[in-house]
Amino acid sequence: MTKRKLKGYVLPSLYLICITFILMSMVLISKDMQTTNENDFDYVTDIVTETTTPVMEEETIIKPFTAENVTISKSFYDKNASSEEQEKSLIYYENTYLQNSGVIYSSNEEFEVVSVLDGTIIDIKQDEILNTVVYVSHNNNLTTIYYGLKDVNLKVNDIISQGDIIGTASNNKFCEENTSFLFEVNYSGQVINPETFYTMNIAELN
Repeated sequence: MTKRKLKGYVLPSLYLICITFILMSMVLISKDMQTTNENDFDYVTDIVTETTTPVMEEETIIKPFTAENVTISKSFYDKNASSEEQEKSLIYYENTYLQNSGVIYSSNEEFEVVSVLDGTIIDIKQDEILNTVVYVSHNNNLTTIYYGLKDVNLKVNDIISQGDIIGTASNNKFCEENTSFLFEVNYSGQVINPETFYTMNIAELN
């Protein structure tokens, strides 16, 4: 039986064809993987862009002073409080007991009084007993009133920001302490407890 031999150029040709096929396969696979990765990246980016929302800082109410040595000398008179608490909230002036409509803050030293929120000065009055009284409107329903001040360098219609200085606590006849002022919060025509007011949601007070 006669054995057939491949010609000398056949094997090298087969090797070349196999190598070429392998290289082309690797190129095609690489392109396919690159396309897939790009698509995945775009998809993830789109999802993140669509679902991410900016974080908004919630506005908070500050107290009407920044000094650390300020204390409450007379609390707000609450009709639902106990008799003992109500008695501590009464203001005695010229042989008369008056229900406290706000909170009286006092200190052994003079201290600055600041605005609890952004607002507009709507009135400034001079009183023989309470010295200077400043009214600040924060919206149509909310007004804060600062009784018993001095060194007030504001005028009606001035726009102020939260933390701006309104004046200085003074020595007034209405309060027994040397340096004090009365802070009142009026919401929708009713006085509310300032100590409760500080923790309220501003959006709900509009």
